[in-house]
Amino acid sequence: MDDRTTDKDLHIPSLRIEGFRGVSRLEVSQLGRVTLITGKNNTGKSSILEALRLHTQNADPRVVGSILTSREEHDRRRNQEEQFSDPDGVVPVSALFYGFPRLSDHFSPITIEANGRAGLMKLTLRVDWVAEELDSRRGQASATEQDAQFEETELQPTLIAETEEEKYAWSLERYVRQFDRHFPRPSSRERMPCIFVSSSGAERTGNLGKLWDDIALTDSQQDVVDALHIIEPGISDITLVGGEGTFRTRTMIARTDNFPRPVPLRSFGDGLNRLLAIVLSLVNAGGGLLLIDEFENGLHHTVQLDTWRVIFRMAQSLDVQVFATSHSWDAVEAFQEAASEAPEDGALLRLTRRGDDIIPTVFSEEELAVVTRDQIEVR
Repeated sequence: MDDRTTDKDLHIPSLRIEGFRGVSRLEVSQLGRVTLITGKNNTGKSSILEALRLHTQNADPRVVGSILTSREEHDRRRNQEEQFSDPDGVVPVSALFYGFPRLSDHFSPITIEANGRAGLMKLTLRVDWVAEELDSRRGQASATEQDAQFEETELQPTLIAETEEEKYAWSLERYVRQFDRHFPRPSSRERMPCIFVSSSGAERTGNLGKLWDDIALTDSQQDVVDALHIIEPGISDITLVGGEGTFRTRTMIARTDNFPRPVPLRSFGDGLNRLLAIVLSLVNAGGGLLLIDEFENGLHHTVQLDTWRVIFRMAQSLDVQVFATSHSWDAVEAFQEAASEAPEDGALLRLTRRGDDIIPTVFSEEELAVVTRDQIEVR
């Protein structure tokens, strides 16, 4: 019996991206249950993760703001006039569009498309100068396409997102003022859960509070504790404390065999906290996607194989599709070994740039075994 993952088992077996960041056009027709993305700098690895975030959450303005802020492309401290003072008419989201910073007055649209389990899923994102009509119930702008009856001064720069079911429009001037904290979400729910683990190494444990609350006192809580044994076998339990009162942060603490009282988990170093962020995100991503930027950050090469094993096993049992990026040969070798032990597909996606084109090469498990055996450079 063939236990290999088939296209119909995956949320996103193939992906097409056009006009997003440095990607003019990229089409990948063979993705895995767990896909590791490698390549040199500026080949689009992180852009794929960002495109998947936008795609699964219908270009939610909060996600757009998070992506721009993570690359320091949006500064909430700048006032509205500064944001729109560029003589070339660059607007706050321009860094998302292909060709930035060499942009003309015309923004070619972004297209992100996947043909997966739920059928064809397509998101188009564009900027246009349109007349603004305010929806009083949702507090957001609806787009009225540019028409001769409107004077130029009445037209507003607007971010327009379209899916197969709906069309959303957000005034970029209002976006600058409200940023991500008060901006309305699209009316429809996200297409599937999608959790992003950043490249920052060890996440601040207080930021993981909601993820912990969602699995506390469930079987998944023990799964998280068991995974931490990869680095610290003596841990018997963890929990979050604090958060009461004004400006109080929450702290993850652990009970271990080596200390008579619970101690902050951060005392064990960045590696354990990086592992916590990955596994806690994984158990919360059931039925959706987990995105990990620079998988190896904070993880010593001796624990990477066991970490990949946990990811492969839990991705299958929780119906999660995992996308991770890496520059590390150790991560590639560990990924290959874990993939060879798992019944579901693992795929290595290498990106190379030739001029303005990004060339994807997908290695199956068998091909990846040859790559690692012969130490063929794929990073």
